[in-house]
Amino acid sequence: MRRHQVGWILSLLLATAIPVLAQQGTSEIGGRVIDQQGAVLPGVAIVITNEETGVFREVISGADGSYFASQLTPGRYRIQAKLASFRPFERGALLLAVGKTMTIDVTLLLGALAETVEVTGEAPLIDTTSTKVGGNIGTQELSELPAMNRNFFSTVALLPGIQFSPSNQMGNDTIVSAGQTTQNNNVAVDGGYNADDALGTSAGAQVRTPLEAIQEFQVLTSMYDAEFGRASGAVVNAITKAGTNQFKGVLFAEGASNRLTAADYFVRTQHLAKPTAVRRDWGGVIGGPIVRNKAHFFFSLERQVDDPNRTRVFPTRPALNFAIAEDRTDWNTLVRFDHQINANHTWAVRWLREWAPQWFTIGNRQTLESYQDETDLDQTAVGTVTSVLGNARVNTVRVARTWEHWWHGNACFRAQGTAGGRAGFTFKQEAAGNQALCPPQLSYTSFLSQASTESQGPWDSNYQIEDDYSWFLPGKKGDHDMKFGARYNYTELRRVDQRNENGTFTFNGDLAFDAANPRTYPERFSIRTGTFNEFINNHTYEAFAQDKWKLNPRTTLSLGVRYDLEIIPLDETDNPLFAAGNKKSPTDKNNVSPRIGLTHSLDEGGKSVVRGGYGIFYNRTILGALDDTLEFGKYTSSATVMFPTNSADPGPTAGRLPTDPYLVNGPVVNRALLNQAYPPGVRNDGVVIFDSPNRSLPYAHQFTLGYVRELASSLAVHVDYIHMKNKDMFLARNLNPALRVDTSRTGALRRSDAFGVLGDTYLQQVWVFENTGESVYNALNLSLEKRYANNWSGRLSYSLSKAEGTANDQSDKNTYQTMTDLNLDAFRGPSNVDRRHILSLGTQTQIPKTGIMLSSTARYMSGAPFSIYDSSIDADRNGELIDPVPAGTYSGTAPDSMKNVKNKGGRNGAIGPDYFQVDVRAGWRRRINQDRALELFLDIYNITNRANFENPTMANVPGGSTDRRLPATYLVLTNLRGGGGFPRQALMGARLAF
Repeated sequence: MRRHQVGWILSLLLATAIPVLAQQGTSEIGGRVIDQQGAVLPGVAIVITNEETGVFREVISGADGSYFASQLTPGRYRIQAKLASFRPFERGALLLAVGKTMTIDVTLLLGALAETVEVTGEAPLIDTTSTKVGGNIGTQELSELPAMNRNFFSTVALLPGIQFSPSNQMGNDTIVSAGQTTQNNNVAVDGGYNADDALGTSAGAQVRTPLEAIQEFQVLTSMYDAEFGRASGAVVNAITKAGTNQFKGVLFAEGASNRLTAADYFVRTQHLAKPTAVRRDWGGVIGGPIVRNKAHFFFSLERQVDDPNRTRVFPTRPALNFAIAEDRTDWNTLVRFDHQINANHTWAVRWLREWAPQWFTIGNRQTLESYQDETDLDQTAVGTVTSVLGNARVNTVRVARTWEHWWHGNACFRAQGTAGGRAGFTFKQEAAGNQALCPPQLSYTSFLSQASTESQGPWDSNYQIEDDYSWFLPGKKGDHDMKFGARYNYTELRRVDQRNENGTFTFNGDLAFDAANPRTYPERFSIRTGTFNEFINNHTYEAFAQDKWKLNPRTTLSLGVRYDLEIIPLDETDNPLFAAGNKKSPTDKNNVSPRIGLTHSLDEGGKSVVRGGYGIFYNRTILGALDDTLEFGKYTSSATVMFPTNSADPGPTAGRLPTDPYLVNGPVVNRALLNQAYPPGVRNDGVVIFDSPNRSLPYAHQFTLGYVRELASSLAVHVDYIHMKNKDMFLARNLNPALRVDTSRTGALRRSDAFGVLGDTYLQQVWVFENTGESVYNALNLSLEKRYANNWSGRLSYSLSKAEGTANDQSDKNTYQTMTDLNLDAFRGPSNVDRRHILSLGTQTQIPKTGIMLSSTARYMSGAPFSIYDSSIDADRNGELIDPVPAGTYSGTAPDSMKNVKNKGGRNGAIGPDYFQVDVRAGWRRRINQDRALELFLDIYNITNRANFENPTMANVPGGSTDRRLPATYLVLTNLRGGGGFPRQALMGARLAF
């Protein structure tokens, strides 16, 4: 399908849209109108007006006195109610939060229409009708709390049950939620899809939304309504700011010089020269009226220059140690327009773009010879038309598109381009390069040298169309807030992959190559035999119905059902698992998700609420995992082959020269022999990955039970228990398992069609992409939320949780399998992202009459699990060389190695370093006049300058530092969290609001 066909489909759907709803990014308000004696008042004219834009909604109270307005843009509202013989009612400053339902009852007093009763007071703190577990964060917290990398995910992680996963890479901060990996969240901005179908949310949102442009976001971690789906982790809804009836804006600038940035742990301990780390951010936003009360605009521009520290230390080759500052910049632009055509119709459009080239990006084990780079352009746009169809019915049509292109390259590859500069190639024309012209990479046990193998990039687009409908139906054995919804998404992904076309030689040691010393020869060689060109597409259809049934003023029953259909057409022609007469790729059609929830107020004022629910939640398929079945099929022009095929050449380890013809000349690629053996389109002699005819969507059973108590008008406590059982998770099985002739590391492997389904001979693993994984997550979440009042606000969150099972990411493979025995009991263990304790604090205060402001965030997380293994033997003889060591206490002997590590045995039996970081802000605000205020601030990130380490590198990673066979790297902490560790940095800035 091409773009003109997609446009035709979108137009057809717009023309024939059924009444549906996907209420992401909006709010609701409702209540009951009564007189002084408590009698209901029908026919009351109620006007709900956004106090900043003048956009309004008119409704009439029903026969039972109820009124309701749905699909309102979040913001500050005023309610006005009028009825003959009664005094008009007015209440303002009502902050409608995204995804929330606010209940405001109206009492009319007898009297003349000229005598208005104006009610004051704070908006309710508790949504008494919702079973959703999560929270909301608004403009004040976003603008006044210190936020690393100016990314809203750092503030999202103040909510319970969420781990913040920061990155030194531009815009790649992300989160872990509900015991799921980073790829399994779902992010929307203004109701438009803003996640990556190829990678999920492993690198955060598709396009970073700037802090100054965000009005509010809602994060749902469990038990969300049927309108939300395609995620097993968190659902994040961000709302951008809109223009108002006043011209308002912000100008800001902030920066941190190298003098204000501390040296990182390895620079200090290895006495390296401190790199020149620099950070400079500036920009602004402005919004205002085009036509007062009708049309408004909003514009945001942000520039970031971020050169973070990167240090790598190699104990066996200290001459390779280095500390540099990477080079990262971006331009971020947002434009929004809103228009109320009349009382019943409004429309809006928004476009968001970010261009972020990044140079000298350093990964695990990389030296200055093997660094890589990235050029990246991300964009998203959304348009909506909202129509009030009657007193209690609202419809919204939304269309959106998210698209990107990035290219990961390296200095050798870029030098082939003719466009000049560091990029070398004109953007989007990088596929003209040839990674095979670069020298091969040398993979030693501790480091990578000579060259990078990275050269790849996607061109992808996601198109979205939905038609949203809501209907409030009162007086039918209670009040019904009903929602119906459907959405169609089309994703197309084109990818060019030249990774490892230059080849990789692997050594069993760290000694430099010496032709006279057999032990310095490589023991294995891998190479991609040609460029892989991919095209894959995905059609998803979503539909739901939801009824929030208010049985009485204190009890609400939420009933919902959702259906997800995902169609990913794949070529299964050469897949032997599919019958000869049925080569159609699988489509899982049995994805019905019931949801049921109940809330009950323990008092008439709604100060104490018990809530709970159960539901089934389907995840989505990550294309970047499934497309391995295309890239590593039976026949391919781009096989990744290994020499020797199954085991390392035993010669170098034994002090003998290798005998494999690709290794006998040392680390030099024998292109003539390779081209002769692997002409284009030949059989894949490398790893093969097949799709399963029975592939289905992973899903989870969720159960929650919680209690919310409003301790004061601005203070509430939340307690929630969450149980989640994930089923049918992707975990690949090896259809061509091996049996080693002995338990040695280099013993020969004998592979066989052990399951009797291949019907042919294959040389390496044959994985099938299937649903054999599962996991269980249990958590107790506690949070204390203080809304801003009396000059301070804050939130304290704690989560006690446990996540374990047999699967994590969608590309996981069962490496514990022995012949036909999957050994799932042995493979079961703590999830890679399991952290037993998560504690976070965010607080802000203002000292009266001084203009001084203080704020801080603090985070603590206990360590995440990892496996300790010993690749010197293959105890189960399955050829995978990751057999875990027995339970016990283990210590490394090299510098910076972990000591006295308690290991329970099995997969992920050990616990890595914990995490702690405190960020603070001190500011001063001075009002220049009625419309302008100047703010000066000082942010200090990681004020204690704590060195937070990542876990030792894991099994299946060459040179993995959890491998007991390699004492020079065994249990050595080599990587700081996020890549650079975020050493203490003081940042000074100014912010002018007008």
